[in-house]
Amino acid sequence: MLNNFKKSFFLNNEFKEILKELENYLQNFVSGFDGILKETFSNAILSGGKRIRPTLFLICAQNENHDNTDYIIPAAAAIEFLHTASLIHDDIIDKSLYRRGKTTIHNIYDKDIARYVADYLFTYAFYILNSYNNYQILKEISQTAQLLVFGEFDQIKTKKLLDQDEELYFKKINEKTASLFSFSCVIGGILSNLNNEDIEKLRKFGKYLGFAFQINDDLIDINIKTRKEGYDKPHGNDLKQGNITLPLIYALKNKEIKEEVKKVIENNEAINEENTGKIINLIYKTNSIKIVKRKIYYYINEAKKIIKNLSNFKNKDKLFEICDILLNYSKSVN
Repeated sequence: MLNNFKKSFFLNNEFKEILKELENYLQNFVSGFDGILKETFSNAILSGGKRIRPTLFLICAQNENHDNTDYIIPAAAAIEFLHTASLIHDDIIDKSLYRRGKTTIHNIYDKDIARYVADYLFTYAFYILNSYNNYQILKEISQTAQLLVFGEFDQIKTKKLLDQDEELYFKKINEKTASLFSFSCVIGGILSNLNNEDIEKLRKFGKYLGFAFQINDDLIDINIKTRKEGYDKPHGNDLKQGNITLPLIYALKNKEIKEEVKKVIENNEAINEENTGKIINLIYKTNSIKIVKRKIYYYINEAKKIIKNLSNFKNKDKLFEICDILLNYSKSVN
């Protein structure tokens, strides 16, 4: 998803140099290791991630009160470490073969090595953010880490569970996705010395943007074009892993469709390519895609409303631009 994110947003503006600094920091981190650690960190961190979360942080931290990039780059890297750690854990649980087009760490080595790599990145993110000597930042990362763990547990508990509603879905994506979007915006606001009211607005902005991002990711998962257009996510991956996404939740409101999906899931221990195709075809027999797209547009519009109400914030245009990029990608899917 959003393969050309950095290209479409950053290469022609002042953030080009800031992102270069971030990449240099990440490369220097990896080069400080050797052997398996260097290989695994390189695989996990330097494999072409979109850097959306640290980018949100950098936008929120580059404010009237703070323009020192040397000061904020380590925090941006910490966000990427936290995100990467969560992906490694997610891949282990979902038994994923690939991440960003490359073989996952637990498939190259084993689960134990993958867990230790993720745990190191997780704790190193805390180490970096602790260096800012700010109690509020430590409180935020602790709460976000808890949400990420709760999200994994909730996803495990609800795999292949067809009787889950929209409320449960949003609880899970708030924990697994939106929490880190909000965290990125909030600590940017904290390091910019924004007032509490604007920091809370950034928290809500991150939540709504995270919702839109994840719902759009759900659409990409069932979109046949993902095989042809170079997205970094295998087609039907969520469905193969038994994750019930929003398009399927809406489709299951049709009783006949639900019975058909139930047969596919109950009669097959593993949801293979053929079964995934059957479920996707059933989804497309409903108006689920249209409803899901309306949800994306709703949350992007809500995020934009919040941007307008920020009081002392010089990078409103950058946040608007991210919203528009996501909106345009969602319109191109399905």
